[in-house]
Amino acid sequence: MVALAVTACSGLPNSSPVQSGRSVNEKVAPQVRIVVSPPRPGASQEQIVRDFFRAGAAFQDNADNGQPVGNAYLAPGSVGRWRPATSVTVFDRLQIVAVEQLPGDQVRATVGVVATLDNTGHYREAAPGTVAQVVLGLVRVSGEWRIELPTEGFGLWLNTDDFGRVFDPHRVYYPTAGGKHLVPDVRWFAGGPRLVTALARAQLGPVPDYLAGAVDTGFPADVTLAVDAVSVESGIATVVLTPPASTTDVARRRAIWAQMVATLLPVPGVTAVSVEVQGAGRLAVPEVTGPLRSASDVGFGAEPLPLPRTALLRFGDRLTSIEVSRLDDLDGLGPTKSPASPPAGPGPSTSVGGVVAPPGSSSSADLPSIPTAYVGLAVSADGADLAAVSAGGSEVARWHERGRVSVPALAPLMLRPAYDALGRLWVGGNTAAGGQLWTFDARSPLDLATPVGAPWLGGRVLVAFAVSRDGSRVSLVSTGVDGADVRLDVAGVVRDTSRRPLALAEPYRQGDPLARISDVVWIDDTTMAALGAVGNDDALRPWIVQLGQGIGLRRIGIADPTTNLIPVAAGARYLVSTSGPRGIVAVAQPGGVLVRIGGSWRAVEGVSELAVPPSG
Repeated sequence: MVALAVTACSGLPNSSPVQSGRSVNEKVAPQVRIVVSPPRPGASQEQIVRDFFRAGAAFQDNADNGQPVGNAYLAPGSVGRWRPATSVTVFDRLQIVAVEQLPGDQVRATVGVVATLDNTGHYREAAPGTVAQVVLGLVRVSGEWRIELPTEGFGLWLNTDDFGRVFDPHRVYYPTAGGKHLVPDVRWFAGGPRLVTALARAQLGPVPDYLAGAVDTGFPADVTLAVDAVSVESGIATVVLTPPASTTDVARRRAIWAQMVATLLPVPGVTAVSVEVQGAGRLAVPEVTGPLRSASDVGFGAEPLPLPRTALLRFGDRLTSIEVSRLDDLDGLGPTKSPASPPAGPGPSTSVGGVVAPPGSSSSADLPSIPTAYVGLAVSADGADLAAVSAGGSEVARWHERGRVSVPALAPLMLRPAYDALGRLWVGGNTAAGGQLWTFDARSPLDLATPVGAPWLGGRVLVAFAVSRDGSRVSLVSTGVDGADVRLDVAGVVRDTSRRPLALAEPYRQGDPLARISDVVWIDDTTMAALGAVGNDDALRPWIVQLGQGIGLRRIGIADPTTNLIPVAAGARYLVSTSGPRGIVAVAQPGGVLVRIGGSWRAVEGVSELAVPPSG
């Protein structure tokens, strides 16, 4: 018997029944719970205030009495004034909330702000030095100190650690107006069992102001959740809507399905989505016979546009095409002979990145010669249209299928042009009234300039702009007329039925901590890179700007966020995106094209500019 027992424990079994394991793509919800204590008997006013702030991190967890623990710190008349979901102030985990005693049983709490969260879940990173204050009253309740909140109410103050434990960024999707591409709006929601319901409610709400007119929504304004919560059973999230959802046309019903599926599927534990109407069953769409696992099942797409595969390198006034993937091959990119002064007629070939490009070959003869007086080169998605701005900004030059195209003088000071994936050339400049944008049909050399309305740019100086690759949004850098009040804004593009841009929606401010910004470029559908600095005396460097998530100054754990900064690119004039954050290229003067290699930048020998089309 002893021998049998020893044998049974001597190793792992070598066979077992076949069992189903977790799916490779299964999302597992983190099991994080913040435990806080109720008020301590005899606690001082300061202790009660500090412990109340700490208790806010557990606002979703109820005590034995069914109420959040934070309620126990409040005077009875203030319980209804505590509204944790309306506003969140985030402060650094290394900071301590300062509590100052005031006359008349009041205290003033002060803390340095890293970021704020509004009642819609939109996150805004604060500029260094931003401070939040609140005055709290204290009264005796059954002999113990309790807090009286301000009459206008109070939300949450969370340190960065607790904020990261409680909240996460999520995407709420909207289809482009008249189209089927889904555009994400990034918002922050508290995790836990109520997350799916919170996202569904957010999806039912109105389009954010900065996307108004640029995107649409399938949900009528009078449609709400028919029940208080969205159920999730066996991975299927079931959203039950009120009856007006059935009265919409089939196109809007498809949008309803697509939006809910795209928004809810990334939630851990959700593998499919079903949309129903109270009393009528599944929301009727011809191609939907059960729960959906992709917005593409109803013809919508949420994936970013494909990355560009080719780019244009500029050697003086000569251009050549190159595969984007070869940009890391610095030793092979430079020309074997300097192209700054090319021969007048047929001459020796020039090797670029392993591609031989003699005069007259397809890689050079099909591209125009760009006089060195024009810089800031841009190229359309099909490669047939090129544009640049004069070095002094007095004019924009354009080449269509190698031929020079006349561009009217639209403003005294013009900016580097850009193209979108929908076939429009964008130019910007500054007039006496303020910043202004115009567009042209990049497929027609005879198209006239169409102004893009943006009244909020009046009285401001436009410094730089960039169009998202899908053409749904524009990011703009502007200042006041005195050069102060630097802003990076994102605004939706309102288009007509022919997809011609007509106006910009209201601005959504991003990258607030940056005191100086000279350029911006889109990396993907929710990520930009800005050439800027936090301090007025700091050198310019590229910063990754996550839409609705800031520039990464929020401390995560004990790591200092400044240790992961992108290195300074000396002399950088503007940025070009070739892929993800590691694919940012700086165009400098002097120095030409700078490619990031590890923790430093290296110049591509002989190359003066790089132009990347908006999509592949």
